[in-house]
Amino acid sequence: MCLSDAFELIGGERRPLMHYVSGISVEDGTVTLTDMLGARKVVPGTLKSVDLTDNVILIEPAEMAQ
Repeated sequence: MCLSDAFELIGGERRPLMHYVSGISVEDGTVTLTDMLGARKVVPGTLKSVDLTDNVILIEPAEMAQ
């Protein structure tokens, strides 16, 4: 099983948001992350990229997204 780590992309730097992400949904300017235990985190922003090879999710926070 391959799970990903999610990061906020702020000023070109990655800041950790959640480890072991198993699900992602995007709706109305938010990204909802769900980990393998079912914990959820809702992040205002946009999904920038998902790298399935390196298991990395990048999210640009709402204040940075335009």
